[in-house]
Amino acid sequence: MPDLANVSDLEDSYRAARWALLPRGLWTLWLAREEDGKLLFEGFAIPPRDLPMQLRLFVNGIECPVIEQPANEAVELVVKRFGLSGASTRYTFRCAMPMDQLGRAENLRIEFRPGTGRELSPYQDWYLRLTPRAQADTSRRVRVAATADPILFESMGISVCLAMRRALREYFDRDYTDYQAILDWGCGCARVARFVTEFGPRKLVGIDIDPDNIQWCQKNIAQGEFAHIALDPPTRFAGETFDLVYGVSVFTHLAEIDQDRWLAELQRITKPGGAVLMSIQSEIAFFRADGDFQRFLALEKDGFYVYGRCSDLDDVMPEMKESEYYKNVFHSRRYIYEHWSRYFEIVDVIDAVIAGHQDLVVMRRR
Repeated sequence: MPDLANVSDLEDSYRAARWALLPRGLWTLWLAREEDGKLLFEGFAIPPRDLPMQLRLFVNGIECPVIEQPANEAVELVVKRFGLSGASTRYTFRCAMPMDQLGRAENLRIEFRPGTGRELSPYQDWYLRLTPRAQADTSRRVRVAATADPILFESMGISVCLAMRRALREYFDRDYTDYQAILDWGCGCARVARFVTEFGPRKLVGIDIDPDNIQWCQKNIAQGEFAHIALDPPTRFAGETFDLVYGVSVFTHLAEIDQDRWLAELQRITKPGGAVLMSIQSEIAFFRADGDFQRFLALEKDGFYVYGRCSDLDDVMPEMKESEYYKNVFHSRRYIYEHWSRYFEIVDVIDAVIAGHQDLVVMRRR
């Protein structure tokens, strides 16, 4: 028979850990478009610590009233997993703003500012481009970002680009233009690289194990250099080649042994003092995806949790179907500070930067 007192202690720890995940709240979009002269957007938003605060959304600094809070089955699951109070309608929003109020800005910045209307978490801001530029076809977008929506795909890319730019300015006092050589590790179909090259043209090199996406990048992104790489390091690059390295949704798919090989390789090819920005699925992503009590305890205990294989590359790399290489992986923050610090100085881990889901690990090459 289990020790009921011990179980109670574990459940208390679980609730405390879950509560601690939302110091600045959490939000994301799942729809954005222009229709009948209005900007329409929808999503969900959790105020800090689940306080009963009014949901307030701002576009380019102008408040956009919430016109409806519809029920949503996916948000019902989020409510349950995070142990939130109330129904999904407390956390969902649908907004509409006349486009003529927004002027001619190319990028529309959407912010979640509950309660007082003060800036909350700028790293979670979404930036919209309602007229997407050249981007990959639907199958490639879905493979990289799990969305067929061209506006959301565009917005994810520019939002990540600008969030990383904010981190470079805040932690390194530098901008993309200040770096000599930039590496997009796991570039996919240039979801982020297309925008980074706008700030640092002809400085970026993109690499990926997906040969189909690399071919698309080579044909369509003139301001960068793109190359296919093997599953395992080393790469062809000389030591200390890049002074800025970033990777979005790559360590989220690697077993621990492969992770360590790539951490060592990224350390080798990064210049001393160079900036390294990597996304991970941490505790917030775990609760969005699962939230199971026992699996969460395993993640917190071991710091590294494999959630099964990932099939995203099966169609373009059939050999993956028989392979255990590509996985779905979660990291605890404690693990990042304790384990990844063997390779880099851990500067910070920023909540939910990637679509309200993945955290951004900010590192420096010693």
